[in-house]
Amino acid sequence: MDYLKVFIFSATPVFEVRGGLPLGIILGLSAWEAYFVSVAGNIAVIIPLQVILARLESFFLRFKIIEKLHTRMVFKATQKKESFRKYGKYALLLFVAIPLPTTGAWTACVAARLFRIPMRDSFLIISLGVLISGLIILSAKVLTLSGISFFW
Repeated sequence: MDYLKVFIFSATPVFEVRGGLPLGIILGLSAWEAYFVSVAGNIAVIIPLQVILARLESFFLRFKIIEKLHTRMVFKATQKKESFRKYGKYALLLFVAIPLPTTGAWTACVAARLFRIPMRDSFLIISLGVLISGLIILSAKVLTLSGISFFW
């Protein structure tokens, strides 16, 4: 049951792997169990979210006001297409890999949709970013816990 709690918690937009991994450790899972379950939960939402975003985009483009705003946003994003072609995938990877608030898979899916990154590419990039982010969080958690136990 604890696995399911961690998996679902990691799939939510605010907490993602940054919240799921510490929750797993608090619930008594080993560090690696918590890592794998929280990463799996966070990665599990990427493709469904991308499909939903694509459908929402086509639905909202029916409205003139939203279409104008959307066209302007996509135009600004595609103006930088050449520099994005060189560095964009790495930037998206770093964006997800750095475990800060609002830099997870959910926001990266929106950014990938905005920059028109193909779904397969964005899935791989975002997944790799989630794996790296989880490793950073796991390392920080283990170092913190071992540091505290060293002094007590």
